[in-house]
Amino acid sequence: MTVNEKISALRRLMQEHGLYAYYIGTADPHNSEYIADHFRSRAFMSGFGGSAGTLVVTMDQALLWADGRYHIQAAGDLEGSEIILMKDGAPGVPKTPDWLADNLPQASKLAIGGSLHSDNEIGRLALKLSRKEISLITDLDLVDQIWEDRPPLPQGRVRSHPLKYAGETTAEKIAGVRALMKQDLADAAFYVGLDDIMWLANLRGEDVPGNPVTLSYALIEKDKATLFINMDNLDDGLAETLADQGLTLAPYDSVRDALRSLLAERIVLDRDRVSRSLVEALPRGSKIIVKSDYLQGMKAKLNDIQQQAQLEAGIRDSAYVTAYLYFVKHKAVELGHNEYSVTAELERLRRRDPLYMEASFSTISAYGPNAAMMHYQATEESNADLEAHGLYLVDCGAQMWDGTTDITRTIALGELTEAEKEAYTLTLRSHIALASLPFLKGSSGVALDAVARSVVWRENFDYKCGTGHGVGFVAGVHEGPQRLSANINVGSQTFEPGMVITIEPGIYLEGELGVRLENDYIVVPSAFETNTQGDIFYSFKTFIFVPFDRDAILVEKMSAAELTWLNDYHAQVREVLLPRLEDEAVREYVLRETEAFPIEV
Repeated sequence: MTVNEKISALRRLMQEHGLYAYYIGTADPHNSEYIADHFRSRAFMSGFGGSAGTLVVTMDQALLWADGRYHIQAAGDLEGSEIILMKDGAPGVPKTPDWLADNLPQASKLAIGGSLHSDNEIGRLALKLSRKEISLITDLDLVDQIWEDRPPLPQGRVRSHPLKYAGETTAEKIAGVRALMKQDLADAAFYVGLDDIMWLANLRGEDVPGNPVTLSYALIEKDKATLFINMDNLDDGLAETLADQGLTLAPYDSVRDALRSLLAERIVLDRDRVSRSLVEALPRGSKIIVKSDYLQGMKAKLNDIQQQAQLEAGIRDSAYVTAYLYFVKHKAVELGHNEYSVTAELERLRRRDPLYMEASFSTISAYGPNAAMMHYQATEESNADLEAHGLYLVDCGAQMWDGTTDITRTIALGELTEAEKEAYTLTLRSHIALASLPFLKGSSGVALDAVARSVVWRENFDYKCGTGHGVGFVAGVHEGPQRLSANINVGSQTFEPGMVITIEPGIYLEGELGVRLENDYIVVPSAFETNTQGDIFYSFKTFIFVPFDRDAILVEKMSAAELTWLNDYHAQVREVLLPRLEDEAVREYVLRETEAFPIEV
């Protein structure tokens, strides 16, 4: 079926149920960013393959909201369909709830997945639409009736995550949750986030590509802790190990019945993450204590064992990515590679590592103008050939048993224009501005985001995304609560030692070029931790050691302080990488790229 045929089929079903509009977000029952194929209804219905977006189908229109990362990609994906692209964040473009409130008829009906969207999301939407007496229907899945070959729920293998990497037992983590429950006078705590639950149970799964998680829920009570999971997928002996750690197992699909029969009077859960249907399953009279998930805050700060493991994973992946950059820069064009085919070399390099699991997300491999699309995806059918000039961007990451990485580099494949060098140098200066910054305890992601962004602002540029995101430990490559964002709603978390964050500013000029430079950093106490006023300062310590491309740098545009940071970073790259590299050509590449720049005082 074409996209238009699918929309027509949906409208026929909507008419049967008396609906005027149908809302299809990017969601699963676990409030995940990356979702299993079974839940990719929006992508199936619209043809838009981005990781975020909302499709609204009414009886006479179809509209898709996509944020700034995907404006270019979405326009291409939707071409030829009746769907209207709503460029979320662009001037004059209303938010989805506002559009619905303004355009749906009085007393009409809108369907939205109550098992997929959070209680608060549906509540806010219901409030917005209440002035026109618009009803929300939350128990219909009409897409399922159209999607004939819908992928089944995933059934991936579930394995234990070794204590030598986790650094803390499941029993200790459960005890930590119960201590927080006691502070809040709670009888139970309920969790739906897959990354949280994997951390709690010291498990890793295979249900979502790029994310070592398995479909599950967790309910912790004062004297009992239950993990709702597909027990058929557990490695042999794992059920007994979990029982020894205080976790009782129950079938994944029994969670709603368990909540209905819950005796706890006061339960902690995050209405921004738990679905409307699961909140409605709680017994009448249950008192919900609304708090951010304990687990999210607990796992955001890596313990000492995790920090050492993450550093080792970062060093190894830095070696693989550096060898890949050498291949792209010096061999790929001559061998006739394109954006898609060249990435096989990166996968080959990583697969030599015995701790490598999979890529932490689909590699972005973009040459020339394609790099202007932040989440561009080359395919075997649609790609650009690499040529001996211009800029090439790779954004990639790895899931290792001892850590998760996210690395972006942009390199010159030959002669560059002045504009390309200026874009690269400005991005590098923006990266250095934040990476080199000592910052005061209590600084939020909004404040720190502005430090990097101010560099490009001074040159009349901006980038339509955050400056950085949290990185999970052998979990989601995007994890909170820490974020570097200009949006106060997502960048309000203060930064604390042990938190991992990416720094990844960029310059994107549609139809021309794209530059992004990204490392993973951990927050640590600053070298001058306190001053005479008693202030405490933190700073960023890198987990990634990949050289920046000296062929793209305009040295005259950089300050002495910026060059000092760059030289110091490249000295670390040499120290860390050279003992790990066996290929003499790659070693020579590293030596050249990390040669110190002269600094004029």
